Amino acid sequence: MKDGQTLGESGQGRSALGSVSAAYARALVDTAVAQGADRGAVLARATIGPVQLADPAWRLDVSGLLRLFDAARELSGDDLIGLHMGMQARPRTFSALGYAAMSCGTLGEAVMLIPRYEAVVYDGGTTTVRSRAGEVCVTWRSGLSDRSRMRPVNEAIVAGWLSFGRWIAGVRGELREARFQHAPPAKRAEYEGFFGCPLRFEAADNALTFDVRLMAQPLVQHDEQLRGLMERQAETQLRDLRGAGLAARVVSAIRQRLPRQAPTAAEIARALGLSERTLRRRLQAEGASLGELLTQLRRELALHYLADPSLSLMDVALLLGYAEQTSFTAAFKAWTGLPPGEYRQGRASGAREARALE
Repeated sequence: MKDGQTLGESGQGRSALGSVSAAYARALVDTAVAQGADRGAVLARATIGPVQLADPAWRLDVSGLLRLFDAARELSGDDLIGLHMGMQARPRTFSALGYAAMSCGTLGEAVMLIPRYEAVVYDGGTTTVRSRAGEVCVTWRSGLSDRSRMRPVNEAIVAGWLSFGRWIAGVRGELREARFQHAPPAKRAEYEGFFGCPLRFEAADNALTFDVRLMAQPLVQHDEQLRGLMERQAETQLRDLRGAGLAARVVSAIRQRLPRQAPTAAEIARALGLSERTLRRRLQAEGASLGELLTQLRRELALHYLADPSLSLMDVALLLGYAEQTSFTAAFKAWTGLPPGEYRQGRASGAREARALE
């Protein structure tokens, strides 16, 4: 391992906002039930059917995951539901990735599987593993810029790394720092007790840092045969996820750049290592175009952002890469037939009526 080396990175997406595996969604539901929520009520509030949740091939889009986190938090009364989910992470939480990592020879081998296979669990973000000056930093960034809304996901992912790592290694493994993009919670005691290291909030990324020597820690359940089997399964699942071809990669590239501005064809082509002409030709062969993909993503993100009352309409417009709110309003009205403010009011009224009927 060379100092300063980027050890691994991933960021392939399946859909505009990304999606999570059924196993990950089940882990969240199980956590909510353990915290006192009724399973049926959680699923009903999140509009998820029991048959869907039981199907290993089913995936939940990120908007649905955030609704599920909302339902789990509200019905369990647990404001740290993401942290508690992460603290209970076990191999089944991460599907084939979890069992492959568990079977590795060392903690370092397991860590390096995360950026390679994380899309099997969650394909809406990017994990990077870097080594520098005797320290390893594992970071995760979501494709969504709404830090407050992503708080439970951030907590679940970072706490899940640590909990699972401790479980497969059989040691506590002291950290040097844990970072989160969201604002600090009102109560930090449980964070401090679990992570046992300096905590930093409102950071540029979500991350764990630790001494590089921990990468050599042998794992308790090392099994090369099982590891090979699970990696082959993970590879198969990745091929299925990436079956959408170039269009999915383009959507992922747009999503990472949208909070700043709508990217140009030249920027997307350069990010994917293609010429503009090749990019347009290959998209056309898949029945897609850059403009259509940008519009699809903006529409899905708009519906997601408008569900958060803390974001103003101007905030939403900027997050979607519009320079002016009027441009966003015109586009949204063309998509839905309603101005964004009116759509938001109607959605809020509908949610209140639904809760009144429960």
